[in-house]
Amino acid sequence: MKIEFIKQLMTEFENSQVFKMKVQIDDLKLELEKEATNKVAYVEEKPVEKNAKNKIVPQENTNKEETKGTEVISPLVGTFYLASSPTSQPYVQIGDQVKQGQVLCIIEAMKVMNEMKAPVDGTVTSICVKNEETVEFGTVLMIIE
Repeated sequence: MKIEFIKQLMTEFENSQVFKMKVQIDDLKLELEKEATNKVAYVEEKPVEKNAKNKIVPQENTNKEETKGTEVISPLVGTFYLASSPTSQPYVQIGDQVKQGQVLCIIEAMKVMNEMKAPVDGTVTSICVKNEETVEFGTVLMIIE
């Protein structure tokens, strides 16, 4: 029974967007970790306005700023943390040079701490979320140029 449970857990973990997981059930302890993919999700939202007939019509953003760099996108819903603990220094700050695979922040989801790693080498030019803020899937966390 345990081996089937472990296989199922490993399959679910591999197919999820979680990068690190620890499970302990009675005497069974399991730690799973995988490399973050270099895929970056892009979410574009367009403002909407109501026309004269109260129909919602997409509005083109006329003062659209071109985002330079790579957006680091939240792959899950959770709480955003810039540091590993309240007394620790942040993993990164604006202006820091980062290497691909370097930990940028943590997203806590269901008591599991998920490390978000840099998808590219570059400089952190923007941190778009406040520490301890709840983030949704697709939220832009940071921009790296």
